[in-house]
Amino acid sequence: MRTTPGHVPGAGVNAGSATPRRSLSGRIWRYRTADERAVAAVVRATGTSDGLARLLVGRGIAPDQANTWLGPVGMPRLPGVSSVLDLDHAAALLADAVTQRRRIGILGDYDVDGAASTAQLVRYLRAAGVTTITHVPDRIAEGYGPSAAAIDRFRAAGTELVVTVDCGITAFASLQYAAERCLPVVVVDHHVAEAELPAAAAIVNPNRSDDTSGLGMLTSSGLTWLLISRLHRELGHRGVRDGLLPEPESFLDLAALGTVCDLAPLTGANRDLVRRGLEILARGGNPGLRAIAAAARLEEPPQASHFSFVYGPRINAAGRVGDPALGLRILETDDPEEADHVAGLLEGLNRRRQSLEAQAYDEAVTQAEALGADAGPAVIVVGEGWHPGVIGIVASRLVNRFQQPAVVCVRERDQLRGSARSLADIDIGTPVIRARRAGLLEKGGGHPMAAGFTGSSGRAGELVAFLKDELAQARQPDSDERALLLDGILAVSGANVALGTELERAGPFGVGNPWPCFTFPRVFPVQARIVGSGHVSCLLADETRGRVKAIAFRSEGTPVGNALLRGRPLDVAGQVQISTWRGQRRAEVHIQDVAKCHG
Repeated sequence: MRTTPGHVPGAGVNAGSATPRRSLSGRIWRYRTADERAVAAVVRATGTSDGLARLLVGRGIAPDQANTWLGPVGMPRLPGVSSVLDLDHAAALLADAVTQRRRIGILGDYDVDGAASTAQLVRYLRAAGVTTITHVPDRIAEGYGPSAAAIDRFRAAGTELVVTVDCGITAFASLQYAAERCLPVVVVDHHVAEAELPAAAAIVNPNRSDDTSGLGMLTSSGLTWLLISRLHRELGHRGVRDGLLPEPESFLDLAALGTVCDLAPLTGANRDLVRRGLEILARGGNPGLRAIAAAARLEEPPQASHFSFVYGPRINAAGRVGDPALGLRILETDDPEEADHVAGLLEGLNRRRQSLEAQAYDEAVTQAEALGADAGPAVIVVGEGWHPGVIGIVASRLVNRFQQPAVVCVRERDQLRGSARSLADIDIGTPVIRARRAGLLEKGGGHPMAAGFTGSSGRAGELVAFLKDELAQARQPDSDERALLLDGILAVSGANVALGTELERAGPFGVGNPWPCFTFPRVFPVQARIVGSGHVSCLLADETRGRVKAIAFRSEGTPVGNALLRGRPLDVAGQVQISTWRGQRRAEVHIQDVAKCHG
């Protein structure tokens, strides 16, 4: 589709028939197709513009789904919740502990999803008058998930029930250790489960092979919110709700935070959850999130991207390079002064994380580029001296740069630590689990988009070969993960606040529902310069005499950044987004790729 100045996308030619082309970064540009009859049906059903209707149809939204997609934000629709195995049983176990005033232990992962999950439980149970003992394992000293030492710590503190959140589904030895000591454990986890399940009193995980709920897309923070909702209902049935308990809806900002930061697809139940969570946050939301926004000088209305690029990195910094308990502490406190104090600590840790990440990333890119065609189906790098807390972020950046799954490993004497990230259509968690089963790893697990592991550095070569073979088999024969899907063709003058505002109705955007991306044909990068940490900023100008501010993040030294700095005419692929500065909204283009001018 081609747009004319001032019109929303879709006012003209359907670009879906355009010939795919290769960009300067090597990606294939393809246009989404939209059936004209379906577009017309969406317009009739919703009264929306042709452009927005075309955008929805191009993303697989059927005419009978469009009103729901664009409709008012309500409570998340979870049609399969009644069939989530062990959910009601877990809620009953927690209700027993609440009514009998038993002490509850909560062990959460050290990432954002784990912190958001743990904070929800702490806040609700605290309001219910229950004493909770929390533990967040140290990434380096303890590693991932529950350990025998953690179980002993809970027992020594007098806990009578333990809940693991965002971990536990593969903790066979540790949970057997707890069972032998008569300490019941409830597992709330979304990571890939094996056929055999650990010894636990209840296991809430829609990714169990015997679970038919269809809610496997939920993260642990989403599952924790479901558990709290069920607990709230169960306590009501037992007559113990006294009006002082918070409504589960009030925790949806935390559930949304974990959902976005754990790279869950923003479709279906997840999209509902995040939309509602953003509304909760816009009305004030969690005190810790407010403190983080203030420390980061975030003045815009909350968006899903703020979870990824503002809140998430700061909370994660605690578990990556500092005290892992700080991420939980800021999300569970009700004290504004404490929240402000911890937010300041997280700002400092985030700056340290950025420095450590930059060093590791530069070395990883050098190693990856040296592999060239030998990289195979994934970028796999092994280094020394890299901080283990940043290798997951480095893996994510390698995925973005090379548009392939990435595995980043660091040798620590005889041990190998690794973190893997992937693209939406390639499962990285299963190969890591298979590597552990094959004896190549000591620990390993994850989900389709991310995984982590530890093993022996002496077997690094075998592991690399194994993962490459697994990922080569996992790749679909006709897939092209380097493709960039485009939603239409836009003139620079059409990149305006009106368009950006209308596009926001199709959000929130993220994994599974990416920001709409358009081709801006034959534009001139004006006043291009390097800003910040390797970003390239410029104005885009074209023959319509339109100009719009644009930025290509982390593009210095890349084909995209180099082409923009030369200032010659280009075809640009970019997203139209709205930024707010001192109350003023303006449109800007976030450049994703560039190509030689077509035709």
